[in-house]
This record gives sequence, structure tokens and C-alpha cells, in this order.
Amino acid sequence: MRRLGAKPNYPHILFMTYRFPDTRRVLDARDSDSVLSHSSVPEKTESIVDPQAHLTLSSLAGRLAGSRRALLRRVVAMPSTQCGSIEWAGKRRLMRYFSYMVSEVCEALLRADRSDVPTDNERGAFPGGLLPRECRVTDLFRNIEQVQRCLKEEIRAYFAPVSATVDVHMLAHEIVERTFRAIIEAAIEAQLQRQAVEVSTAQDGLQKALGALQHTEERLRVATSAAGIGIFEWRGASRSGVWENRQMYRITGQPEEQGPLTAEQFMALVHPDDVDLLLSHFRSRLVSAHPVHVAFRLSRVADGALRTVEMFGHFRPLVEQDDYIFIGSLCDVTERADAEAKLKDGERRKDIFLATLAHELRNPLAPVRNAAHLLGHGAGDDPAKREWLRNVIERQTGHLAHLIDDLLDVSRITTGKIELRREVFDIRRALDHALEMTAQTALQRHQDVVRLSLEEPAYIDGDPSRIIQIFSNLLDNAIKYTDQGGRVTVRAAIVECEVRVTISDTGTGITGDALPHVFDLFVQGSGHGEHSRGGLGIGLSVCKTLTEMHGGTIVARSEGRGRGSEFEIRLPICDANTQEAMPGLEGEARSSLRLPILIVDDNVDVAVSLAMILDEHDVRTAHSGEEALQITAAFEPRLVFLDLGLPDISGYEVARRLRQQQSVDQHLEIVAVSGYGQPEDKARSASAGCDSHLIKPVDVEALLAIVTRIATLSKVDPKHVSSHGGRRA
Repeated sequence: MRRLGAKPNYPHILFMTYRFPDTRRVLDARDSDSVLSHSSVPEKTESIVDPQAHLTLSSLAGRLAGSRRALLRRVVAMPSTQCGSIEWAGKRRLMRYFSYMVSEVCEALLRADRSDVPTDNERGAFPGGLLPRECRVTDLFRNIEQVQRCLKEEIRAYFAPVSATVDVHMLAHEIVERTFRAIIEAAIEAQLQRQAVEVSTAQDGLQKALGALQHTEERLRVATSAAGIGIFEWRGASRSGVWENRQMYRITGQPEEQGPLTAEQFMALVHPDDVDLLLSHFRSRLVSAHPVHVAFRLSRVADGALRTVEMFGHFRPLVEQDDYIFIGSLCDVTERADAEAKLKDGERRKDIFLATLAHELRNPLAPVRNAAHLLGHGAGDDPAKREWLRNVIERQTGHLAHLIDDLLDVSRITTGKIELRREVFDIRRALDHALEMTAQTALQRHQDVVRLSLEEPAYIDGDPSRIIQIFSNLLDNAIKYTDQGGRVTVRAAIVECEVRVTISDTGTGITGDALPHVFDLFVQGSGHGEHSRGGLGIGLSVCKTLTEMHGGTIVARSEGRGRGSEFEIRLPICDANTQEAMPGLEGEARSSLRLPILIVDDNVDVAVSLAMILDEHDVRTAHSGEEALQITAAFEPRLVFLDLGLPDISGYEVARRLRQQQSVDQHLEIVAVSGYGQPEDKARSASAGCDSHLIKPVDVEALLAIVTRIATLSKVDPKHVSSHGGRRA
């Protein structure tokens, strides 16, 4: 048998000589008709002498080659031939393959007639290119069997009319069997090779897919680990965990070697207040098949720490009845939940603060308005009533100024702009001044204020006004939350290198849960176990900040509701070689000299009332910047109280022009008066030429101190001194 696919080498045959076409021509045909038309139909070169005298294998090969077209059409027409589902291009390849098998049989017959037995290594490879890829293996072997059957029928028909030796007939059938056995073996080998290629390709694709899956899982693992996300799988029927990632073990605190938590173990970790929420949400989503999204609290297995977690997940039904898989994720959101809770609490406290601020501002305005009404309806004629009304107005406006100062202090503290004007002073004098400031309030509430003072001075390095503010705030707080007839005790002692001042009361006390928060901003009222008795909830916060700025500490103590409270301030002491003088704590003798003073304010009531306070001096008033400049040119004041917010030109510009117009021998003191008192406001007024800065509402004592200082230290030119008493209009 020739090598499959090789070009045949046909010999001349006795009596009949045939020239077979090139096998490659058969294999390269474009369609079935061309295959059949170019099949191995012999081209007759010599006449047949006796067709029935010589029935040989060569003549049989010629017969089969000549009837190839009809033979193949009979094969295709057979019902068992499997080619109906193959596309047209595949059918053409299949027809070429049928033609190839006939050619292989013809060549084998010719070789056998020459006694040329093929060796094993002459068997060629199966021409896989002829076989349609969509043709199944079973169909292929069925088609091969059909071709073989048709060839056997053709051989039987060829030997039937004449007597022939049985050997030739049997040899022909043996050659056909051997040839088709080789074709089948080659087809099997080709199929195995093709399947091996497909399997190898599939394996390569599988390896690539597995590699991509591993990379995806690795990226997912890194992402979930970085995001702190735990992933788990839970079986519904067995109520057991199937799988958890490492982050899940970290969130729940379950030791990894013990495996996933069961449903009972997991629910035991959930906070009792959140169990019903989690179960109801889970069951409703199980029925509706909607995704699960719920937040709840649980206690970690390892340390029992309470954490807030957020769960996402979905249900996946299984084949088993009434069973499912729940795939979910768990994320620890404790920090976020705490931040949200603090934000909500801050919003709530802000709303309380604004409502309290409105209440606190209205409270002092009510008696001021009532006093003004009484003064206008005859009460001012009675000296006793007039004095009482004056005290009411002064006390309530002082309270308003105190509220505004507290608000400004909070703003300065939160922005880091508060500054201390340090000096060495005796803390006893600051405590005395704070007691004087709150004595009237304690007297009105019929409270006893007991002071256990130091026998020797205790010097500290600090801001006297701020230390007084600390003590007065604590005293005011103690008086406010102590009922009438109660007692407030002030103690001071030196312990080692610090002075300790304790202010205690017999008031409402502080509850245990509120005690750690009494120094928080905007906390008031509830910290003392009852609704607020007034205040903005900022005084104690300011006290704590100011104390710490002086290098000290402040603590609060209370045995509970109705048991009173105690605040202790500890401040470091220092040595002092000379005793200090605290400005403003002792009254100074006022000078009898009369000063020319100009008051500039667009608010007529402010200007006129201030002029009435300074009635013993020569006072002029102006209500605009231009008017102030005109009066100054003729009046030549020694002291100017200048409002910075004027309607035409600003007070800063007025101050600059006054400095430009000032003569060399003229001594002019400019005091800025404004509702703005931040450090940058004072710096701006100073750069405009102002010598000092007072904040509205002006402290009358501070204003008179300035006037007295100027009158005492100045040598007034005679032309600036009025010859008659009273204020000049």
C-alpha cells in the first residue's frame, strides 16, 4: 500500500492500460461535482481484447476507478450516510474524502497485482484536512462503512458474470478489508491527534482562566483586607458556617483554628437590643429574596469589646428543598458610628445652646425694659426707687456683657487666639475680687458664702483678669445650683509647690453619668441632675481651658443628685520679690481737672448717655466722621472716644486724619470704642492711631479709669480747660 497522500505511480496493465489522474487533483476539487467529474475515470489508451478472459486485480482497479462517480453518488444516496446536518463546505470535504478512499483501494489492488506488499512504515497519515470538523466520530466511521459496503458490492458485481478463481476474488476482498482497516486506523489516529490538540488548547485556556481567577481572588483578598471587610458563607438548613475569610475572624474575634461560627454562636454575640432587629430583617429578606443590609452591634469573642458592624449579603437557593446558602460580608463601622453619634449629639447640643442663648439674652432685657418704663412714669421722682432701678439696669446689663464675654472667649479658645497677659500677683486678691462680684447674687438668694482664706500670700504667674474669671464663673455656678438658704464654701491652701482653691456647695449635685462631661462645651442643666437654671453651658469649659493655659488642673466631684458638688483648681506658685499692684482692683482717686473730651458715635443714645456720665468734664458729641473732624478743628479735645463703625467714613480713617492734623505740642488720646474686640480688631485700631480699645458695652469703671489717668498725668493747657462747670453742648 502506498504512503497516504503521496502521488501514485501506476504501471501499464496487460490488455488494458489506464492512466490515473494525480490524487492531489482529486483532493483539490472545489465541489462534489468537480470531485466526481475529475475522479479516477480511466482514459482508455488501448482496446480491451477480451474483457472476460482476464479478471485480475488491476482490471478490477480500472473498473472501480471508472465507476467512481456513480459509486460515490450511490454512497451519498444511501439513507444511513450521515451528511445531512453538515454545511455545504463540509459536504464538499466529505465527498473528497470518499473519493480518496476509492483511490486508496484502487492503488492497493494495483500494488497487490504486482505482488508489492506495503510495509508498516509505508502507511501514511490520515488527511485530516478532508474531514469536516462538525462531523462526529460515529458519523465518520458510519460513512467509511458505507463506502466500504459499496465497494464490496461493486467487487461482487464485477466477479459475478464470469468464472474466476476464488483466490483473486477473496484476495480483492482482503485488500479492501486491509485498506479500510488502515484508513480507519489513520482516521482514529487523526481524531486522537485533533482531540489531543483540542484538549491541550482547552487545558491552556483552563490554566489561563485559573491564573486569572487566582489573580482576581488575590486582588479581592487584598481589597477586602485593606477595607476591613469580612466575607462568609452560611448554610441555612444546618445553621452552620461553611467558610469565612481571615478578616471575618478578626472582626468577630473567633479563633481561626476553631472554624466558622454557627448561627447560635453568632447570635450569642449580637447585642440583646439588636437581636430582634437582625432576625426580623433577615427573615423578611429571606422571604422576599431581596439583598440584606443591616447594621447592629456585637461583642467580640476574644475580648468582649462591643463593636458596631454592617452586614451586606444575598440568598442563593439550593436544589435541596427548604435549604439555601447565604453569602455575606461584614464590616466593622464602629468608628464611623461613633463619629455619627457625636455629630448628632453636637447638633442636638447646638440646638439646645441656641435656644438657651435666646432665653438668656431675653432674661436681662425684661427687667431693663421694665425699669425704663418705670423711670418714664414717675418712679424716677422717688430717690429710693430711682436708685433701685439704676441698680437693676446696671446689674442686668452687666449680665449681658458677661454672656457676650463668654461667647467671645469660646470663639477665641476654639480658634486658638486667646492670649494671657501674665504678671506675678497674689491669688488671694483675685479670689477677693471674684467674691465681691458674686456677693450680691448670693445675698439675693439668702445663701451663706464661707471663705477659709490663706494666712500667707500665694503668688502665681498668670493673667489676673483670667484668674478672676475662673473663680467668678465657679462661684456663679455654685450659687446658681444651690437653693435658697444653702451654703457655698471657698477654701484655699498651699500644698508643696501649688495652691489649691476648692469651691463647694450644698446644691443639686451632679449625676454619675454626667460628671465626666461637665467640662464639655454647651453641656449645662442636665449635668446637675435637673433642668437648666440658666447659663449657656460654656462657663465650665472656659474655666478648664484657662486653668490649663496657666499650667494648672481643675477637677469636679459630686456624690450624686442632691448631694452638692465640689470644684478644685490647682495652680503652680512662684516666688515674688515685690508685691504686685492689680489694676482695677482698688479705686483710684479721681482728679479734679476738667478735660476737653469728644465723644463720636452714630448712636445718639450712646453718645448722649456717655456724655452725661462724663458731665464733670468739658464734653462735645459728634454722630459722624465728618462732624467729628469739624468739631476737632475748633475744639481741640484732649481725649476722644471714637466709635469705629460710622456711617460716612470709618472710625479708622477718622483716627488717621486726627493724627495727621495733630500739632507737635498737642497731647491727644484716642480711645477706640467698638463691638468688635478680637486681637486683630485691636491691632487694626492701634495701627490707625488709637491708643487703647474698649469693647461695647463699655465698662464705666474702665472708662472713668482712663479719664482719671489722663487728667492726672497730663498738664492741660489753660485754653483746653472750661471756665464753667457742666457739659458744653
